[in-house]
Amino acid sequence: MSEYVLELKSISKSFPGVKALENVHFRLKPGEIHALMGENGAGKSTFIKIITGVHSPDEGEIYFNGTKVEINNPKDAQKLGIAAIYQHVTCFPDLTVTENIFMGHERIDKWTGRLLWKEMHEKARELLRELGTDIDPKTQMSGLSVAQQQIVEIAKALSTEAKIMIMDEPTAALSARESEELYRITEQMRDKGVSVIFITHRFEDMYRLASQVTVLRDGKYIGSWGVNDITKEELIVAMVGREVTQLYPKKENKIGEELLRVKGLGKTGFFADVTFTLHQGEILGITGLVGAGRSEVCQAIAGLTPYDRGAIYLRGKRIQITNPLQAMGFGIGYLPEDRQQQGLILDWGLDKNITLSTLGKFSKHGWLKDKSESSVAKKT
Repeated sequence: MSEYVLELKSISKSFPGVKALENVHFRLKPGEIHALMGENGAGKSTFIKIITGVHSPDEGEIYFNGTKVEINNPKDAQKLGIAAIYQHVTCFPDLTVTENIFMGHERIDKWTGRLLWKEMHEKARELLRELGTDIDPKTQMSGLSVAQQQIVEIAKALSTEAKIMIMDEPTAALSARESEELYRITEQMRDKGVSVIFITHRFEDMYRLASQVTVLRDGKYIGSWGVNDITKEELIVAMVGREVTQLYPKKENKIGEELLRVKGLGKTGFFADVTFTLHQGEILGITGLVGAGRSEVCQAIAGLTPYDRGAIYLRGKRIQITNPLQAMGFGIGYLPEDRQQQGLILDWGLDKNITLSTLGKFSKHGWLKDKSESSVAKKT
């Protein structure tokens, strides 16, 4: 019997023009919380998809409890007891909590073929109670907060008797209180023998939960350490490949004239009396907890949602923004929080997405000039 519940050896995966993973190693012990860290593009997402059967590796081997296995699809992963909880919750918003928990493995009467709703509701309530929450199993998912939806996803994984839980940036959209609740639930799963791969950018997540950390960089395996055996500075260097002193070089930046002024901006039920100024060459941060209204303020300035009081000034002149086209005409762009749902058309190519907001430049008599569009996209 191996001391590792999951072991990946020399895993490589390529896509056209991209080497996503190259000779990656990973070991996970039973009842261990193992942090996986790396910058965007380090290969973490591809790594998850290899383990969950979304992608098959081009090279390398996977061992489960010491036995070599092939994970060719998500069903194979589920049979091994592998479950994943993603940063963007993958639920069915119009279905109930119970329906989401038992999706794909419903309780069915073998004689009549009828769904055993009472049994599923009771089991869902039991799973949720074990996780320390009183969410009603009959509640529609769309009525839950992001934190509550993640708890339901955990309950779903436990309902399949998951032995390995992969958690992908689960605290990214949570407040400090909600993160602490997630920590408690994660430790509770660990204490019951579930092994957890916790993918995060946040050092507080790693120090709070993990006993082991593995770093990927540019699709390559950099190393694995006990959390107490590597300093924060050494970990940063492992992740970015540069000395810590190079991470935050002193920048001399000349701040120019006032460019944008927001005065007393408000939208009933979302935000009120928001006032700030932005100058040329300046980066202004807007911060606050989830639900504080940060996104709504930016959406109002970008013309996505109307504001009902206050004013916006551009170069000292008051402007009225009622839609995104007006905002873009004033030179205001918006990069949304949810890129997949609000920022991109995933079925389109990169060139069409890049030039989507400037189609007027690439059309003539109502026809798009594809070559011009692609040329500009490549330069961008």
